Amino acid sequence: MDKNNNYEAANYHALRPALGLLVLCQALDELALDTDAVLAATQLTREFLETPGALIRREQEIAFIEHVLASNPRADLAFRVGLRYHYGAFGVWGLALTSSENLIQAFEVAHEFIELTHSFAGLELKLDGDIATVEVHADYPAGPVRNFVIERDLVITLIIAAEAAGRRLPVIDVEISLPRPDYAAELERMAGVQIQWAAEHTRAHIHREELLKPLPQANPITWSACVRQCRDLIAQQYGERPFEIRLRQLIAESHFAGIKVVCRRLGVSERTLRRQLRDEGHSFRQLQEDVRRELAEQCLADPALSLEAIAERLGYSETANFCHAFRRWTGRSPGAYRRGLQSR
Repeated sequence: MDKNNNYEAANYHALRPALGLLVLCQALDELALDTDAVLAATQLTREFLETPGALIRREQEIAFIEHVLASNPRADLAFRVGLRYHYGAFGVWGLALTSSENLIQAFEVAHEFIELTHSFAGLELKLDGDIATVEVHADYPAGPVRNFVIERDLVITLIIAAEAAGRRLPVIDVEISLPRPDYAAELERMAGVQIQWAAEHTRAHIHREELLKPLPQANPITWSACVRQCRDLIAQQYGERPFEIRLRQLIAESHFAGIKVVCRRLGVSERTLRRQLRDEGHSFRQLQEDVRRELAEQCLADPALSLEAIAERLGYSETANFCHAFRRWTGRSPGAYRRGLQSR
């Protein structure tokens, strides 16, 4: 799951949800620690942070955390803040995770739309044979803020993954690139294993089969709607509507007729479109495959739609071609996927 480098660089200039600072303030209140001085020092107000959809600049959030850590040197602050989070706190992003088919899809969504959270940490999922590695890496220089971010976001990841799966994940081991704290036993109880502290990386290993188990709240219609909303929200945070969003719409509206039809609707040449997609780290073929898969999973949740009708909607001339493509995407036939949905 390699992130587009252009998109990653743009993250430094995008606005970010103020949710992270609001939750931090709430944690400080709960621990009887000071918030007023930090708000004053960073020229923010509680009323602003409580405004639905409020956005802040990256440097504002970093300065806020720096002031908090300087004035409230409580060793377990990041841990206590992380415990306040549940998937519902993240709105449509959290719902997209819990409605995913399995935890692999949930991690893909979390990674793609991490900008919808307040996290400075990135999530990376690596699949190597039967073992998967989930790694947390902080997008901030070494120091108190980086340590705070790593610990807080690790706790959040453990909580949300367990909520999505409906159970604590049976991880093989956990490594954390922080010194062992006095409250290490609490974190180890949450993880379910003894943690290796002061490690080179912050990561957990888990059997791949655990990530492939269906999630209890999986719903492809909800998931597809949430993913579309996530893309729109990302566009708002960047102050524009990304070209990719419009392109995905045209691909679906044209019933997957191909790049020439989409180019005519956009009023651009095929060469121009391919060059623009290449500059953004995409290809038309991959975008079309992504849209097809999303729509296929949504359609299969509707028992009234036959496989023939779904294949036609997705632009396949033969139902067998659709079945072959779906098996390539998911490892299952459309019929098996539909039976799995109906058995929940």
